[in-house]
Amino acid sequence: MVHETYKLINTIKKMYPVLTFLKDRYFPDGKVYYAGKALVETKRKGRKAAPFVVPVVGGIVVESEGYRAYELDAPYIAPKMPITAKELENKAFGESPESGRTPAQRENEIQAEHMDDLRHSVDRRLEAMCGDILLTGETIMKHFATAEDAAKGINYTEECLRFYDGEFKNRYQFEKDFKEMSASEKIMEFYKMADELRKRGIRATDLVMTADVSMELLSDINFLEFYNKAKVEIGDIKPAELPEGVVCNGRININGVVMTMFTYDEEYEDLDGEVKAVFPKGTIAFLHPGIGETVYAQVTFVKGSGFESYAERIVPRLVADEKNNMLEVQVFSRPVPYPYDWESWLVANIYDEPPKSNTEDNQAETLNLEQDGEGFIDLKTAEEINAMTKKADVIAYAESIGLSGLDEGQLLSELKAAVLNYQEETYGE
Repeated sequence: MVHETYKLINTIKKMYPVLTFLKDRYFPDGKVYYAGKALVETKRKGRKAAPFVVPVVGGIVVESEGYRAYELDAPYIAPKMPITAKELENKAFGESPESGRTPAQRENEIQAEHMDDLRHSVDRRLEAMCGDILLTGETIMKHFATAEDAAKGINYTEECLRFYDGEFKNRYQFEKDFKEMSASEKIMEFYKMADELRKRGIRATDLVMTADVSMELLSDINFLEFYNKAKVEIGDIKPAELPEGVVCNGRININGVVMTMFTYDEEYEDLDGEVKAVFPKGTIAFLHPGIGETVYAQVTFVKGSGFESYAERIVPRLVADEKNNMLEVQVFSRPVPYPYDWESWLVANIYDEPPKSNTEDNQAETLNLEQDGEGFIDLKTAEEINAMTKKADVIAYAESIGLSGLDEGQLLSELKAAVLNYQEETYGE
């Protein structure tokens, strides 16, 4: 049996890594600080252009936009599991009743199993923290003293890691009910989200959605049809199973913005026994790898007659309790996940009620998009087409949506009728 903490640390590093999608892809591991506090550095990207200056001027000072650096008290995550004499006397999981193994022989195996289970529980909590930050810009941490208090949700101290000023600005509101949108309207909403991030200096590359959103999109025949046209080879929808319940649904190109679609439905069991989703149903998130990082503070505990500190991501510990005739396997971690730029992503939910004013406007005017080899076409309504007064404008619009063969020798009314018929037959409008 191994008791020394530094040996246990090396042992846990050699175990198979726990794959956590949000944490690994968007908040990968960073520094481990040999202190109780962790340094967090954030900075808005901005889009400021450099100035021109006359030759005799050495330069013009450009102020740094939104840089912040501050120290945070890292939270404590410290689950533990007991090993009792009775547990060692019984056969282990999967062990043959005729194995003849002694309690001492089972001890190392059970110790390793408990350590691995606790390591997984730490990473699940960290995954939930990353999900909270992406959804709300903050993560609220309730620190309990006992397992009983944790199960009942009482007697805790609350701390909050918050990464926004005043108002969380990363929540996007769809203009109308998502389920009532046409395929082109859904794609336009996605483009608006990507364009909003572009204006902030961010290039979104990932579209992460829950399973219900994925089913809504991938069961939409018209949505799939955008990427099945032979003349438009700009996207693919090929599901591929990934670890930890994540599915990659392929890549799509939305007016030059290439997005990888992921379906994500990870769940965890909280301390009160309730199973919770990291992302609630209806979630759509526009993200990019490396949004931030996860830094760690040191772990300090009593050993013998003094204190010892370890600057590691996860610190395992084995404590003997002779009075109660048991051992405790403990695992400590002090993570701080944070974004580099607190406005570098967007989240939306298809079940959010759209603003009433926008809904009424959308009923009066419907925006339609169709793809061509270069991007998207902004289809005009019948009212807009009939309002045209020049033949050249009607012919130019006809050619932009794929209708050729019209000429100015035809009557203006004939040109408009041809465009309306072609648009209805081709695009259903």
